[in-house]
Formats: sequence, structure tokens, C-alpha cells
Amino acid sequence: MRKIRDRQSRLEFYKSESKLSKKLGKISEILDKDISFLEKIAQDFKTKKESKAGVKGMTVEQAVRVAIIKQMYQLGYRRLYNELNDNLSYRSFIKIHEEKVPKEMTLNDNIKKISPGGWEEINKVIVKTAIELGVEKGKRARMDSTGVESNIHYPTDGELLWDCVRVLDRIIEAAKEEYPDIEIEYRNHTMRAKRRRFKIVNTSSKDKRKAAYKDLLKVSRATQEYAESCIEQLEKKANVGGEIEAQVYKDNIEGYLESLKIIINQTERRILNDEKVESKDKLVSIFETHTDILAKGKRKTIFGHKILLSGGESNLILDCMIERGNWSDANNFAEGIDRLKEKYGCLPEEIATDGGFASKENYDYAVGEGIKKVLFTKNIPSKMVELVKTSRVYKKLKKFRAGIEGCISAGKRAYGLSRCTWKGWRSFQSYVWLSVIAFNLNILAEALLK
Repeated sequence: MRKIRDRQSRLEFYKSESKLSKKLGKISEILDKDISFLEKIAQDFKTKKESKAGVKGMTVEQAVRVAIIKQMYQLGYRRLYNELNDNLSYRSFIKIHEEKVPKEMTLNDNIKKISPGGWEEINKVIVKTAIELGVEKGKRARMDSTGVESNIHYPTDGELLWDCVRVLDRIIEAAKEEYPDIEIEYRNHTMRAKRRRFKIVNTSSKDKRKAAYKDLLKVSRATQEYAESCIEQLEKKANVGGEIEAQVYKDNIEGYLESLKIIINQTERRILNDEKVESKDKLVSIFETHTDILAKGKRKTIFGHKILLSGGESNLILDCMIERGNWSDANNFAEGIDRLKEKYGCLPEEIATDGGFASKENYDYAVGEGIKKVLFTKNIPSKMVELVKTSRVYKKLKKFRAGIEGCISAGKRAYGLSRCTWKGWRSFQSYVWLSVIAFNLNILAEALLK
């Protein structure tokens, strides 16, 4: 099993008079106050077979700390590797002293092993530590939702078809090179698809654009047939010959082929038949297939996922809920309250949200749970602001609610919360939680250093 932490460590954190060293020293103290989360995260590092040979891997604690440094200072893996080699404050924080700094790929592998549940547990421990230290009172909370983009290009039907054709062509050619005896009638249509995609983007005539789409669809269907034939040949090699590489090629082709079928269908419906396709039925990326379409009025459409943030009086993010789909704020208000109660064992006395959460059911639920003051910044027919007894309290809560906007803005500008650069749904959740943790640790450290 992976070592959780070094029991025999340096007696003292490396200290200098720089702000960076002081802040990292304080964050290190915060993380050392309660290390119970390390046991849970250690489960993510378990492998079927533990090797006793070779270099010892990073400890679980080092993996957590290096991820925090990466996200807090928005470092790429190459820059992170160089900084760890040169910066004594970083090395001391991560608890890498005389040892050799792991390479970029090793850093990436260790950080990606940590599950969303592990990061969520760390955030819960950080908030509880803040409450114990008196930084967070837990008396007031505010909620708001925001969209986090997936790392994809702007999706159009032409671009998506082109993505499918070029990727499938590349994999089929690689498979044919690996297994020259594969017998399929195959022609690489990558350049033809590229020309049609270029024509779709640059033509102003509807008829010419439609003709280009028809030809691109023809090319896409031909590529689909090639892919299906290739799968049959690779399946024989995988089942009869026991070729592991053949199974890998087959699985890759099947994944992209499924996306191609969906995109052909939605293109025919939208472009050729002038049908309206529901957002939930659309595929907007063949690489990040989990991506949702988040449309709200006249605002810019976001391709990613919606998250619900619950903030406290100290500006700490108490909880983050990451759900699939373009859900309504009002539908997740009760769950947001339940999550706070489940994590911290109690609820705030006051809660403030914007008008998107307003409904009679949500008001009744909050009151039923024992929340004394509930504020929605939009008046609704039932006049639910009766618990906010004076205009002074109403204005105070309204101003307090506005603070969550600043937290979201800071998270997006400084901690990478605007766009997730990691691949896959699991990694998306981990990335968002890591951004929240980096934000919270910075807020808490700054408060303790004052």
C-alpha cells in the first residue's frame, strides 16, 4: 500500500521573510491540524499488485500538497516540476527535502489518482478547522450557481463530423500498420472532410452550405463503414489470437464510432430536416462526451457543467455540488441545505440566495429545517420575506448574498474555476473541488496571518 506520510520529517518548516513562505507555512499548519482525510485518499492509491522494487512513490500527503500548489498558483506540469526544483518554500511545503523531484508525468499520475470524494473530504476538514479556529462562524450561508467550461472547442455539426472522421481515420491507419493482414476496403477521407468543413464555415450561401454538409455526411458514413469493418477484423484477432493491442484499438474505434452515429443523426435532423434537437439529446464533443449545454436567456452559452456553491461569512466555500444537466437553481436548493447539514451537523441561522432559488416550497423547506431568516432577492407572490422582519436586516442579508459573486469571480480568475483542463467526468469533478480547496486555503491562511 502507498505510504500515507513520512513519520520522520523535518522539525521545522523552511522559513523566510517572504510572503510566499509565510502563507505556505500557515497552510501547512492548517493541513497538519487534522490528517484524517489522508486515510480515505490512500484508498485511491491502492493497486492490485504492490511492487517492492524500484523507486518509492510519492506519499499520499505529498500528492495532495503538490496538487494544491499546482492549482493555487496555476502552474502547468513542466513549470511545476521546475518550480519544485528551484523553490525551497515549495519543496518544504510538499515535504520533499533532499529527495529528487518526481518528473512531470509522475506528478500528473499521482494528482489524477485522487478521487472527487477525496477532495471533498479535504474541503470538509478545512471548513471544520476554520470553525474551530473561529474564522468561520457557521451562522450565515449564501448560495449561487455558476457554469464551469469543459476543455473543448466551440461545437458545430461540421466541426464535430470533421473530428470524428480525422480521429477514426488515424486509429484505423494505426491498426492497419500494426496488423498489415487486416483486409478492409479503406480510403482515408481526412482531407476531403477538412475541405468540406472549411467550406461550411466560409460560405455565405445556404444552398452551398447545405451541399457541403451533404458531402461531409457522405464521407462520415463511409468512414463509419470502414470503422465497423475494422472492428470485426480486430475482434477476431483479440478473441482468437489473444492480441491485447487489437482489443485496445477495437475499444478506441468503438468509442468514437458511437459518437459519430449520434453526430450524424443530429446533423441530419438539424441541417437537412430543419428539426429542433433538444439540448439533452445533443453531443457537443467527441473527447469530453459528458459535457452539458448550459443556456440561460441571452447570456453566452456555456459548454461544461453547472455547480452550486454554498459560501460562509468568512468567504470560505462550505460546499460545492456538481451535477449533470442544465438544472434549475430552485430544484437544488433543498439538496444544498441537506448537504450542509450532513457535512457539518447543523444549519446556519440565516441563508441568502438570488431570485433563481425563489419558490414557496424552498421557503417552507428552509423554515421547516429551523433556519430563522431566509432571503431570496426576488419577491414572489406568497411574500415569503416575513421572517426578515425589518428592512435593515433585509438590506444586510442582500448585501451579504452579493459577496458570493465575488467569491465566484475570484475562483474563476485566480484558481482555474472558469474552465476545467482535465479530461473526463471524474477528473472534471476533481478539478473543481481542487480549485475550491485552493481558494479556501488561501482565504483561511490570509485570515490567520492578519
